[in-house]
Amino acid sequence: MANVELQNLTKVWDQVTAVDNINLEIRDGEFLAVLGPSGCGKSTTLFMLAGVYLPSGGDILFDGARVNDVEARSRNVGIVFQSYALYPNMNVLQNIMFPLRFQETRDAAGQAREMAELVQVGELLERRPSQLSGGQQQRVALARALVKQPNLLLLDEPLSNLDATLRLTMRAEIRRITRELAVTTILVTHDQLEATTMADRVVCMNVGRIEQTGTAEDLYLRPDTLFVAGFIGSPPINLIRLQSRQRAVLDVPDAAETVGIRPEMLRSAETGLPVTVATVEPMGRETLVTADSNLGPLRFLEATSRPKWSAGDRLHVSFQPQDTIVFDGAGQRVPDLHAAIG
Repeated sequence: MANVELQNLTKVWDQVTAVDNINLEIRDGEFLAVLGPSGCGKSTTLFMLAGVYLPSGGDILFDGARVNDVEARSRNVGIVFQSYALYPNMNVLQNIMFPLRFQETRDAAGQAREMAELVQVGELLERRPSQLSGGQQQRVALARALVKQPNLLLLDEPLSNLDATLRLTMRAEIRRITRELAVTTILVTHDQLEATTMADRVVCMNVGRIEQTGTAEDLYLRPDTLFVAGFIGSPPINLIRLQSRQRAVLDVPDAAETVGIRPEMLRSAETGLPVTVATVEPMGRETLVTADSNLGPLRFLEATSRPKWSAGDRLHVSFQPQDTIVFDGAGQRVPDLHAAIG
């Protein structure tokens, strides 16, 4: 395991700042997810940790030791790429053994077989990558990254090429394996479900900066910024930009510029805010309803698989003030301030 620290880490490409002065500590044995949209700097950060890219500024520390100038293969880091990057001319056993070529290992084949059993590909050792399914290739790539017993495991969008059902299985498998080995793990992803279900903590990045670090619950219920509020959550949060009409409907504090309400916090009611149904989308156990109101379009969830309404129906919705999230003019959450229906 390794304790990892980033101090004022920066990466600039041709005068474009990809990673902007970030500070972060990853604890021994922690599973950390770095989440954000394409181009936010998350993969650049990962490749600096791996030693593939050199920082433009700041420091990377492993267990307190600066590793900025340490070669990638000397950092004892395992990495699983989005494309898996298996060698097509080698079978599964040879692929898993490959990282051990730089180590003095008494029984490389035995070590590789043991890792293959851990990731459940022990019966596939003689096959070539072209003879494997996507999930099997992903397991082999994970075994190859872990076989040298790295202090740090880096996962770069490892599930993006899998179908939805297989992603569900592999999320649980990766979590099981990393816990069993107690290896410090950093997952880079744009998929919030991967981040929130697999990680102990989540880092949300945007335009090269860290917007917020915390548990999945922190980011969902207590987002620090408008960006985090809008990026985390499916269906997305209702964000009401306050103008004179909205202020007349809502009882809001003076500091409020935007009010956020999660769809599940809005409920149909006998009285409350009048709305007109625009669309109804069955989602299995729930139904997503979009409605027009004096606050603008609103999304809310009903806990039923059979829709109660159709487009054009009129009804009321309500919410509890404590369920709202208030943001100021700079897009920062204002703690302990809430909005109510006026």
